[in-house]
Amino acid sequence: MSDVYVVGVDMIKFGRFPEKTVPQLGSQAALMALDDAGLTIQDMQALYCGNLGQASAMVGQRILQEIGQTGVAVVNCANACATGATAFREAWMSIKAGVFDCVLAVGVEQMGRGLLGGGGGGEGIPKEGLLGSGTMPAVFAEAGMEHARNYGTT
Repeated sequence: MSDVYVVGVDMIKFGRFPEKTVPQLGSQAALMALDDAGLTIQDMQALYCGNLGQASAMVGQRILQEIGQTGVAVVNCANACATGATAFREAWMSIKAGVFDCVLAVGVEQMGRGLLGGGGGGEGIPKEGLLGSGTMPAVFAEAGMEHARNYGTT
């Protein structure tokens, strides 16, 4: 197994960008990170894209389309509040396992003004039991209360 290095990072300014699409925001951040590394998208063997709000929209593929690159393996990740970290972890693991030598991880969201819902579930996914409220902060609070009930955590 090989060592894994992060060779470039960057981020766009945090804010509201209603005139831009999620893939446009993601491609801007990706290109900035590649520039920081002194690499191009042609150097990448895979893209790991973290996005929850539009999880069914193939955001990773659309980021590559914005950049103008095809033929790169894409893994889209959606994992609630750990979505970006999951994309990074999957990218790291792919290098550590020797699957790829050089990959890009990007996390991107276009946040609305509403509650922080679970996202990505859509129709046909009932909200019941532990996930009853549908907002992520409430889900974490309910998980903590259930752990306290089951294990006496204080």
